[in-house]
Amino acid sequence: MLRLKGTVILTIWWQVLLMGIYSVVIALIHDYTSWKMNYTLSLVSVMGMVVSLLLVFRTNTAYDRYWEGRRLWSQMTLSIRNLTRGIWVCVAEKETRDLLEKKSAINLLVAFAYSTKHYLREEYGYNYEDMVDLLNNIPKYSIPTSTEPMDWRTDVPAALDGLHQQPNLTSFLSDRSRHSISGAGRARRAAKSQALAFDFLTPTNIPVELSFYIGSYIKSCSNKGQVDPATLTMMNNALVSMVDCLTGFERILRTPIPLAYSIHLHHATWIYLLALPFQLVSSLQYLMVPAVMLSAFTLLGILGIGYEIENPFNDDYNDLPLDDFCKVIQAEVNAMIANRAPVPTDWIFSDNNYPLSNSHMSAKQLLGLSLEEVHRLMEQDGNRPTAVNYSRPVGANTQGEEHPSVSIEITPADAGPSARFSNEKEELK
Repeated sequence: MLRLKGTVILTIWWQVLLMGIYSVVIALIHDYTSWKMNYTLSLVSVMGMVVSLLLVFRTNTAYDRYWEGRRLWSQMTLSIRNLTRGIWVCVAEKETRDLLEKKSAINLLVAFAYSTKHYLREEYGYNYEDMVDLLNNIPKYSIPTSTEPMDWRTDVPAALDGLHQQPNLTSFLSDRSRHSISGAGRARRAAKSQALAFDFLTPTNIPVELSFYIGSYIKSCSNKGQVDPATLTMMNNALVSMVDCLTGFERILRTPIPLAYSIHLHHATWIYLLALPFQLVSSLQYLMVPAVMLSAFTLLGILGIGYEIENPFNDDYNDLPLDDFCKVIQAEVNAMIANRAPVPTDWIFSDNNYPLSNSHMSAKQLLGLSLEEVHRLMEQDGNRPTAVNYSRPVGANTQGEEHPSVSIEITPADAGPSARFSNEKEELK
């Protein structure tokens, strides 16, 4: 199925058209002038092989960056899930204060995902619709700001006052203070172009700041004895993994393909395409025009794909859908904490729990037996590996009528139960 959305056709079509016009001019010169371009195909073969190898390397390198970004985001999601589970289930909840602390800490985990998305897109403000409500309780971010780095004169923390600012940095920042945040794609890109990160300092690295607050909560739980040592280790490891993923994202974002290599590949591709009509015009005549255009479409398309996916964190069609990833994390976390942490007695001793495959007795019914009797049932259950019991009470139908229980038992003839339990089904009826 032919489609334009998400392809590089809209980016390279004018270059392909330009190569077509160029090929027509070469064909007319060959046909109507004395300049007969009867060149051999040796240059096409040699240059084609070199350009192909360079393009393959370029595309593989770009896709490796794309896949590494996806792998790191999956690892971060896993850490957020584990930390949410550890906080919600394993942290002791004795009073209302404990519950509110747990919910506030879990909100910061969701905010970590959203702030990471904005940080990777070079959007350094906090006042974005998807995360502003999650950060209002953080004192440092309670004052609205823009998508630019904080001003050295007013927003740099005290510990950073001793750093020397670069020449003209203050004027550079003040000139960009007029730009505000917008959620629309065009306005976002315009704001992003005004909000640059600097190698010496990025004062609005919100994910790192959030990790401090999450770590302080974990430390508080440890001090109050609300978690056991194993759970505490798991929670700290999950937080370390989240920061590790953030560092991996920064490595991809701040380490592009070397500029010299990208420029040389671009030049080599165009030299090959510009030389191609001279090699084909004598043998193909005017059929050389569509052949050159097809070659240009193929090579320039591969080159464009490499540039497209080199940075997988933007909001273009072929980039990672970070917005959807963050929404999935938020939906999962909200579903986890929508109910109280499960209590084992509520689901283990339920009327619908039948722990023994060869017995129709539920866990609640088995609770009335002695420990020795349950062990005997389990021994019989283990000695009858081919026994299957699908006996379960069936609920009422749509007309409110009760269906009879359905039982299908397949039991070897020599593996009969003891006298006490041979008639347990009839006794329970």
